[in-house]
Amino acid sequence: MWLLRVAISFPMFWAGIGGIQHPDSWIGYVPDFVEILFDKGTFLTIHSFSLILFAVFLMTGPIRWFFSLLAFLNLLSILIFFGLDDITFRDLGLTLVALVLTVREFETSHLSSVG
Repeated sequence: MWLLRVAISFPMFWAGIGGIQHPDSWIGYVPDFVEILFDKGTFLTIHSFSLILFAVFLMTGPIRWFFSLLAFLNLLSILIFFGLDDITFRDLGLTLVALVLTVREFETSHLSSVG
């Protein structure tokens, strides 16, 4: 399962760092409706730090299934709210990997303690 964790953690960590270091390159990916609650820059900063947190806890945390679920929901929200484009195939693949990881981590953490 470590390879699945790396497959999800690396792009999330990379995007989080990129959003913090080069916000002008990433701000265009923030949907306009976000401005109902937050300034786009504030949202990008919060989202970028969240991605880094998800990546670190996916690799090291005791509740990996929970952070796998958060990663899945984050990636699913990108598919839903950003729409279809030239890189949807990447987002769909990562979303499915995050879902598989969520199920496997949940089974490992909960079913192994039952038996």
